[in-house]
Amino acid sequence: MRPYAFHWSADPLPDCSAGAARRAQGVILVVKRRGFTLIELLVVIAIIAILAAILFPVFARAREAARQSSCLNNHKQIGLAFRQYVQDYDETFPLMFWNGAWQPVASGYWGGEIMPYVKNQQVFRCPSKRDTVCSYIYNQWFSGRSDAAVERPADMVVTGDSTGNGWWALDGSGMVPYFDPANPANKNPNCRLLDTHNEGTNFAFADGHAKWLQRRMWKPSQWNTGWTP
Repeated sequence: MRPYAFHWSADPLPDCSAGAARRAQGVILVVKRRGFTLIELLVVIAIIAILAAILFPVFARAREAARQSSCLNNHKQIGLAFRQYVQDYDETFPLMFWNGAWQPVASGYWGGEIMPYVKNQQVFRCPSKRDTVCSYIYNQWFSGRSDAAVERPADMVVTGDSTGNGWWALDGSGMVPYFDPANPANKNPNCRLLDTHNEGTNFAFADGHAKWLQRRMWKPSQWNTGWTP
């Protein structure tokens, strides 16, 4: 058997790559990048527009849901403030107008009477509106009424989202409760309930809890026991 013969050399191995061969031949390759065509750009723009049309309403509803939750929390604090007031003032609900003044901003109105229990004027402002005073309306049916006279406190509304920006009250006797521009009885658009949040309204109830109701689910008897249904 012939023995294997090994040859060692100190010289570097020759560069046999294709690049080296082209350089050796003086060949220079120029890579030309092709840009987007007009049709391709239009397709991309159309896709972005479709995605925006789908996602923007979703984001808008999410933001409104957050504002609705914040507004509902406002009503919850207001409802609890009414309960504290009733306990401190001979089991009687606040008057719409009164002679004292807890805070100058609410002097003479129902907000002034419960302000010591709320301690924050921002609670009276709905985040979905740009009101500067108060976004909610007081059910004047409760004005000066005894707590014992409220037979269904968990069903009776004390405050609700309003069209107005002020310390308004709705007496529930001769006014249309919800704002409807097509109804000629809407002589005072400030004194109306408003479906502010996702076609519904936040309410505070006489027992202190708060709840969102769709407009079609709300009953006039929840504002005045003499109304039906």
